[in-house]
Amino acid sequence: MGSRAKIDLGLLGEWSNILAYRTNKAVLVRDKVLGPAYLVTSVMIVFYIVYRIVFEKAYLDYEAVSGSVKLVLTGFSPGINMMREDYCRDMTCRLCDEHDVRYPNFDTREVLVTTYVREARQHRVCQRNATECPFKSPYQTVAWDDYLVAGIQHFSINVEHSVQAPTFFFLTQNKRYRGSSRNMRGRLVSHKKGAVKVLKEFPANGEVDTVSIQEVLEAAGLDLDHVLPGHVRPIRMTGTIIECHIHYFNDYSFFAPANRIRYEYEFFAGGRTVESIDEPVHLGVAWRQPVDFEERMLLTRSGLKLVWTQDGALGKFSFSVLLLTLATGAVLLGVVRCVGDFAALNLMPKSHIYSEALLEDADGIGETKMVCL
Repeated sequence: MGSRAKIDLGLLGEWSNILAYRTNKAVLVRDKVLGPAYLVTSVMIVFYIVYRIVFEKAYLDYEAVSGSVKLVLTGFSPGINMMREDYCRDMTCRLCDEHDVRYPNFDTREVLVTTYVREARQHRVCQRNATECPFKSPYQTVAWDDYLVAGIQHFSINVEHSVQAPTFFFLTQNKRYRGSSRNMRGRLVSHKKGAVKVLKEFPANGEVDTVSIQEVLEAAGLDLDHVLPGHVRPIRMTGTIIECHIHYFNDYSFFAPANRIRYEYEFFAGGRTVESIDEPVHLGVAWRQPVDFEERMLLTRSGLKLVWTQDGALGKFSFSVLLLTLATGAVLLGVVRCVGDFAALNLMPKSHIYSEALLEDADGIGETKMVCL
């Protein structure tokens, strides 16, 4: 069979070299530096690929999640005693319910939990039908009062959210790529000095998650009585922004993806940012002289602005991603072999011996050459 192939190629003349199959020639190089270096590097590459597959799940195709969040603020007045609140000794406090504390009072991802309010009673100083007004505002403050919301740490937020990987769920209709907080396990975590601390667990019990304002502050590393850099009043009066992240994942099991999605709440302080909102409340026309006399209440609210976002990605097994990971390992091993050949041909003391053995013709039969450098 081999001789017939040689005769057929021989008939082709010079084309036989073009149509001949070429393969690398095996030359065994015994060198105390090159050999161990090649072995160690190859083993490291193999361990890297195994690590990528086992621990980094380099066989999953990921898709960013999308979802919705519903927030309900609840209060607990019976648990509040202003005599026990230290900040109420230095300033007026008032008992409020969730309708007074939450702003705005409709469904939104950015909720202000009010901690301080200034009520400014204002009268109109420029008539409504006036064409000009010499003042900065047509309303001027005639009286004002301010107060702190007592026991804000006793208020809680009921959080209900849902999530999905839209493309994965559309293509497979598999419920593992879609879920609700009522049937997913979650936890509240905080990050301090690179360590993750679990503050609260949320089981998949069919109920909404409840997080108290005190737990939000603890997770964000904030104290309402502390002062932000560059300010003189405490956070309780200036307010601040807290970024609330809900992170989703399904690659927590050894053989991913898992059947159910999990999530984590993370809260981060907004640094030096303060948050206050002016809300005018018109009181209508006072029916006395002059008839055009109008007044309003300007409420200036400060508090914790909770900005909610959802992020993360869900994974799905992909043969192409696994093949790409394995191909990466094969390419790295090939690169190591090329670097080793270059070193043996150009950098080793007796590189000419290896060069002669490598370039020596071997026609028809396989051959392994041993060279000691």
